[in-house]
Amino acid sequence: MMQVQSSKIIRKYIFAEILVSTLLCTLVLTAILLYGNLSKNDEALFRALSISPVLFLELISLMLPFALSLGLPFGFSLAVIFCVGRWSADREILAMQSLGIRRSLWATPVFLSALLVTLVSCFASLHWSPVSRGTFEQRIRNMVWEDFQSWIDQGKEIAFKLENEKDKSLIGGLDSGLQQQITQATLSIGNGVENNWENVRILMWGKNRELLAILHAKKSTVVKDRKAGAIELFLEQVDYETLEGNSGASAKQSSFVSFEKWKQPMKFTIDTPNLERDMKRLSLLEFLDMQKAGSLNELDTTRAYNHFNKYASLGCSPISLTGLLITIAVRSGRRETYANLFIGVLICLFYFALGTSLGESIGSNGYGWWISNLCALTLGFFIFWK
Repeated sequence: MMQVQSSKIIRKYIFAEILVSTLLCTLVLTAILLYGNLSKNDEALFRALSISPVLFLELISLMLPFALSLGLPFGFSLAVIFCVGRWSADREILAMQSLGIRRSLWATPVFLSALLVTLVSCFASLHWSPVSRGTFEQRIRNMVWEDFQSWIDQGKEIAFKLENEKDKSLIGGLDSGLQQQITQATLSIGNGVENNWENVRILMWGKNRELLAILHAKKSTVVKDRKAGAIELFLEQVDYETLEGNSGASAKQSSFVSFEKWKQPMKFTIDTPNLERDMKRLSLLEFLDMQKAGSLNELDTTRAYNHFNKYASLGCSPISLTGLLITIAVRSGRRETYANLFIGVLICLFYFALGTSLGESIGSNGYGWWISNLCALTLGFFIFWK
C-alpha cells in the first residue's frame, strides 16, 4: 500500500516538473520565434499601433500560433533533458532504483506528457497556425485599404514602387522607352468620393529621383480590386507632359499634349498581402476537402504534402525524441542547468538539421522529414529498454 502511494507521489512530482519546465522553455523559445516573425512585418505593426493598440495586440496574437507550433515541441525536448539530467546528477534516479522503482514507472509521466504536447503541437501546426496566418493577412489588407482611403480623403501623396516589368506594364498608354525608365509613381487626388475622383495628378520618377513625366486628369473613374490589391484609373480630360534631358545643370526639354480620354487605364498595385489561399495558408482539413473535391492541381498537391509532412513531423518530435532524450539525460546529466540545456539544444539542432536535409533531398512530398522521427524513435526505444 505504501509503495503504491509512493508511486503516485513520484508520478505527480515528475509530471509537474516536466510541465512547468516545458512551460518556461516554451515561453522563451516562442518569444524568440515570435520576435523574428514580427520583425518581418514591423511596418504593418507600427501602422496598426498608430491606428489602435487593440488592433496591434490582435495582430501579435495572430502571429503567436506559428511561433508556438515550433516553440512547444522543442521547448518540451529541452525540458526533458533538463529535468531528467538534473534528477540523474542529484542521484534521484539512483535512489528510486535502489528502492526497487523501475525506470518505466517514473518515465511513464514523461511519455504521457510527450503525447499531450505532440497532440497540441500538431493541432497548432496543421490547423491553428495556417488559419491564424490567413486571418492576419486579411487584417493587414483591410488596414492598408482603410489607410489608403484616409490618405485620399486627406489629399496626401501616395507612392507606388515600379521595380519590375510586371508593375511597369500596368502603367498603360506610355511610350515604351519612358515606361522602362520609371521606377516610382506618386499619386495625389484633389477630391475623391467613392469611385469618382477629381483633379488626379500622377508624377513618374526615374531611378535617380528625376522627374520624367507629369499627368493630370480632371476626372477619373476608379475600379478597386481588393482581392488583387490594385486600383484601376480611367482618366478623362488629361494633360500630359514629358521631361527630356539630363538632370542637374542642363535644363530639361518638355513636350505637352492633351487628351479627352487617356487611351488605356492606369493600374497601380497596393502593397498588401496576397489573399490567394496557397498551401501554407490552408489547414489540413481544408486541404483534404479541396483534394476530395478535385480542385487542386498536381503542383499544389505536391506542395501541400511537403508542407504538411514537414510540420506534422515536427509536431510529432516530442513523442519521437522522448525515449532518446531520457536515456541521454540519465547517462550524461549534469548538475549545471546550462550544461543540460546545451545538450538538449545540440540534440534538437541535430534532429532539425537531419530532417531538413532529408526532407528536401528525398522526393518532393516531404516524406523525408519522417526519417529523423523514425530514427529517433527506433534508437530511443532500443536503448531505453536495454
